This record gives sequence, C-alpha cells and structure tokens, in this order.
Amino acid sequence: MNAVPSSPTPATERNLYIDALRGWSIFGVVCIHFAGSFVTSDSFAWSPSFLLGLALNQGFIFAVPLFVFLSGLLASSSRREVSLADYYRGRFRRIVVPYLVASLAAFFLLNHYLAWLDLHYAGRRAVWLLERLLLKGVEPTFYFIPMILQLYLLQPLFKALPRWLNRLSPALTTDRAALGLMAFFLALHVTLGVLCNRNVLDYYVWGRPNGLFWAFYFFAGLHFESVRHAVTPRLARAGRAIALLAAGLAVVWNFSMIFDIDVVGGSFERNRLDYAYVRPEMLIYDLAVVAILATGLLLGSTARRGLATYVGRFTLEIYLWHIIVLYYGAWRYAGAIASCRELPELIVVLAASATLLIAFAADGWYRLKDFVRHHRLRLVRVG
Repeated sequence: MNAVPSSPTPATERNLYIDALRGWSIFGVVCIHFAGSFVTSDSFAWSPSFLLGLALNQGFIFAVPLFVFLSGLLASSSRREVSLADYYRGRFRRIVVPYLVASLAAFFLLNHYLAWLDLHYAGRRAVWLLERLLLKGVEPTFYFIPMILQLYLLQPLFKALPRWLNRLSPALTTDRAALGLMAFFLALHVTLGVLCNRNVLDYYVWGRPNGLFWAFYFFAGLHFESVRHAVTPRLARAGRAIALLAAGLAVVWNFSMIFDIDVVGGSFERNRLDYAYVRPEMLIYDLAVVAILATGLLLGSTARRGLATYVGRFTLEIYLWHIIVLYYGAWRYAGAIASCRELPELIVVLAASATLLIAFAADGWYRLKDFVRHHRLRLVRVG
C-alpha cells in the first residue's frame, strides 16, 4: 500500500454531469445554511419565509451525502500512481491549507475568538482549538472538512480492501468483495444513524462529524466501477424507479412529522432538524436521492455547460467562504433579514448571489495564478 491513484489533475477532462451535481449540491448547501436560518421558533414560525426556508433546508439535505459519494468517485478516477507520501501531501495542499486559512478568517471575522477568550486556561484554549480544527470546525459548518479528511486518510485502506479479500479467498472476486464491503458500510451507516437518533450515541461525535458514519457513501464512490460491472442498464432504471418512490415516501413522512404540531410544538420549539442525517425519514431520503443521481452515471447522463457546471468547479471555495460572505452581506443587517421575511424570494436570490460571487472570485484568483506562472513574471523593486 505504498502507492495510490492520484486525484484528478486540472488537466483531466471534466465530467459535466458530475460538475452539474456538484454545482447544484453546493448551492443546496448554501441554501441549507442561509434558508435554514429562517426556520425559527419565534413569532415568525410558520410564516412564508419560514416555510420556504424549511423546504430548501430539507429538500437539499442530500447535498452532503452526495458530496461524500462524489469525493470517493473522483478520488478513484485517476489511474496515475503516486506514492502514499505524495498523495497525502497533495490532499494537504488542496484541502488543509485552504481550510486553515478559512478557519483563521472565521475565528476572527465571525467572532469565535470571543468564546475562546472566555476560557481562562491555556490548556482549555488548546483543547478548544484542536477539537474544532480536527473534529467540529471553528465555524460549525466546517465539520465537513475534518470528516472528509478522515475518509481521505482511510482511502488507501479502502481502496486495497477488496484486493486483500480476493487474495485471502481467490473465489471471491474483487467486485464481489467491494459490493460486500459496501453492504457492510451501509449497515454501519444505518446502525450508527439509528443509535444517534435514539440518543444512545452522541450525534455530534458518532454521527455528523464521524468518518465511519459516512464511510458507505465514500466507499461506494471509490468502488463505483464494481457497481457498473454488476448493474445492467435495465436494472439501473428499475432501481432508479424504486429509489424515486422511496424518496417520495420519505418526503411525505418527513413533512407529515414536521407539520404535526403535537410533535414539533406550536412554535416549532420541539423540532429535531439538528439531527438532519440520522432521522429515519432523512436517512432513507438521502440514500434514495444519491442512488437516483448515481444511476445517471450508470446510464451515461450528461449535462450542458452552464452556471451549475461552472459553480461545480469551485465547491471547496464556496463551502469554506459562504458563511462569511452571507454574514457580511446579509445576516448582520436587520434590514436585509426583514426584507427576506417580507419577500421570501430574496432568500434564494441572496443564496445564489453568494454562491456565484465566491465562484467568480475563485476563478479569477486561479486565472491570475496561472497567468503569473505561465508568463514567469518577476517582481522587481523599482527605485
């Protein structure tokens, strides 16, 4: 296990369908966080802005599972072998450095340093920083980065497991071994989800930020070729129809619970939206939607170039910076929030604007770096 497939390089031909999925998903993440902030338990509960925020928040909840699946899929797409050290070095440069920069910005610009200063002992402050950088995120929405890094650290092991099982039992093909391991990780995902939902396990330790909880999606993406070999187009279409039915039933189940005043309270004060990924109805919904979209890969679905495919090229940058952009562009201004409550459509407009603004800025930054690199500009001191 001293060599692993490298990640796709910028020169790799892009799959527009995957870029479109990434683009819609990252817009969905922005909607989850911005629109979700209008799902309150105060006097605005059940208002139009509340209902739109709730619909966007719940409708796009599949975005994170889809990102984990696509991360595994893209990690397996390159056939160029690199050393393990070079692989981890590339992950550090591509993900960890931007994550640390965004965490530093959030620490000060979103006032998280105030909570840190309230800790009066150096040891507690050190633990606070380590816990948030390595597990929870300095900004709570950053939990995804430590979680996906856990999976990238495990990627060489995940990649090799089917081959090891094949060597132990030659009668077991690598494809069958991969499919069997997918079933194991699916069972683990559901088991952890059920235990977290019942508060047997801490959701904020064993659920949302835990790589083991998400391992099924990553492993399924990493070994998606084994699924291709096992699933015929006819079976894929039948599976998509079943998944579509399951997703629809899960939506009905979810909203029947959400709109039950006896369950959530008259002001929505007893809602369990924080348990987003382990509530049974959402566990089913996420699995079904990712399955539906994955069948597009099996059936050769394509997408046209457009805003979704463009935005899909800058998902990391949008994920890391959208909270700061939304805070300084909307959240901190009472007038902006009031306008969104009066005209709920502005919620979508602001979420889309933040998404595009960061994508344009990231694109410009990378183009500038390429220009400097290709033309070998030298800065000289004048005078």
